[in-house]
Amino acid sequence: MNSFTAETRRQLKREQKARVMENLGRCIGIQLMYLVPYVLLMVILYVSVFGRAFALIAGGVSANDYQLMAALSRGLNTIWLCIALMLAITGPLQFGLMHFYIGLAHGEDVTVGTLMYPFTSLKSVWAGIRMVFTLWLRGIIWSIVPTVIYSAIVFSVAVAVSDTAQYQVIAGVLQVVYLLVMIPIRVKLQTYNAGWFLLAQDENRSAWAATREASWAFRGNLMKLFVFDLSFIGWYIVGLLCLGVGTLFVVPYHDMARTNFFMALQAEQDDEIEALRDGGEYPEETKNAESGENGEVLR
Repeated sequence: MNSFTAETRRQLKREQKARVMENLGRCIGIQLMYLVPYVLLMVILYVSVFGRAFALIAGGVSANDYQLMAALSRGLNTIWLCIALMLAITGPLQFGLMHFYIGLAHGEDVTVGTLMYPFTSLKSVWAGIRMVFTLWLRGIIWSIVPTVIYSAIVFSVAVAVSDTAQYQVIAGVLQVVYLLVMIPIRVKLQTYNAGWFLLAQDENRSAWAATREASWAFRGNLMKLFVFDLSFIGWYIVGLLCLGVGTLFVVPYHDMARTNFFMALQAEQDDEIEALRDGGEYPEETKNAESGENGEVLR
């Protein structure tokens, strides 16, 4: 899979930038619509936690009064409900967003309403929740070992070094090393996100298998993916300098380009598999990537 060159990357980015510009209104609209549920939940959370307290303070209740502490305590119970609702809507919303980008990549006439598509079916809602949980679990699996090692070393240094200035220097160096170690892990985790594309093709597919197969498509292309994502940093900086408004263009531009990056790798992978079949060869690793434990075809 070596045909994705720097020129290919630039060409893909030009095409997707033009496509986003052609559909800028819809791209911005779906980004804003995606944020609305989270903003509402944050408002509900803020009012529930602090609303009663502010009302009591406005009524002359002392900050040390038992009533005030009780009001804050009751409000904190709402946090768990808001967290549960966020977990329940994140997967389906992300799934709807992916349907929008895939449709746009295929030249379909998608609308902002595509974001709510998964909520029309319990199967789609559950597919989104499964994928979010799978991505979270894979993130934990890949991150836990370096994080534990880093934490143990920092704790050991804190116990062994009594000089505060020296400890801060060592801790700073260790943090830099930790961040550098996490870079390839973050790139690897990005490959699993392409599982949304495969799940959109078949909602009955196992989320674990979808992320595994998506990651397999990027094998040998992790550095290209890293450079690809790195090439958008300038765009994000400009977007943030525009009071964050510019990110409403950069985010769909990046997501569209990344979706097409995966589609290009998947198409190239399919061509290679077909060529191997025609030649009478069929590597075991390819067979495993395509089949589940019971031998059924995943794609």
